[in-house]
Amino acid sequence: MRVTNVEMQSPTLEEPVDFSLSGNDPTARYQVRNIVGLDAEDLIPKFYGHGLNADSDYKYYDFSMKPREIVMNIVLKPQFGINETYSNVRDKLYRSISSTRTGKVALDFKSGATTVSRIYGFISKFEVPYFVRLPEVQLTIKCDDPMFRAINPMVYETSDLPLVNPVIVGDSLSTAPHGFEMEITFDATSPTLTIQDEATNPNWKFTVTPKNGFLVGDVLHFSSEYADKYLYLVRAGTTIDLLDKISPSSIWPLIFPGGNTFYFLEIAKFNWNHIQYYACYWGV
Repeated sequence: MRVTNVEMQSPTLEEPVDFSLSGNDPTARYQVRNIVGLDAEDLIPKFYGHGLNADSDYKYYDFSMKPREIVMNIVLKPQFGINETYSNVRDKLYRSISSTRTGKVALDFKSGATTVSRIYGFISKFEVPYFVRLPEVQLTIKCDDPMFRAINPMVYETSDLPLVNPVIVGDSLSTAPHGFEMEITFDATSPTLTIQDEATNPNWKFTVTPKNGFLVGDVLHFSSEYADKYLYLVRAGTTIDLLDKISPSSIWPLIFPGGNTFYFLEIAKFNWNHIQYYACYWGV
């Protein structure tokens, strides 16, 4: 992705702090001299399920990363024409450390005025080498969720989704696999809901079997997003959690870069509300 500047923001900052990546911006108060931690340094395969085919030795892995640390060396560039000082611009960064009760800040990676991706973290270090020719600071932001994500979802509305199999969900933007959110409404009774990768000879399945099955009018809410997996239905205004009703051999479906094909065994028994996901990136 092409990135020209990084913007740090939190709900209570008076205005975002803009870090320029271009040395030719005369208005920049914060010039990034060096930045590390934007690549996929250490991909960790986590085993999460066996394939179902008796003649296959498929093992499924969900690749993840350790918490990411982004370290920026930032040259301070006060606007002396309006009586700014190095202390003024440094103090603005100091205020960003505890600008919210959660302590969390967002780093927006932008191409011009467009935000390409966002990552959340905490400022864990603020280092100031005082006796240097060009006053600068070094910020370290620790990101427990190490993935860069788009700020707006890609939404497949009702009209975008087929009423017969297969259901194909494409993702031409992401460089990393990710979860998705889905909402459907049942218009016929069904004992289960099953999602799988093949029509008749699947390598994996995701099956949920509620007590008494699904009834007409049930609205199913599903998410396989990182650190935000959920599965519940709303029946006549009552929310019923279904995480304990998932088959033990189930594998949570994910979306991978490119085309993704899903088969819903009960597709004729429900109507789509939407499927949506956030594009996800290993690095910048």
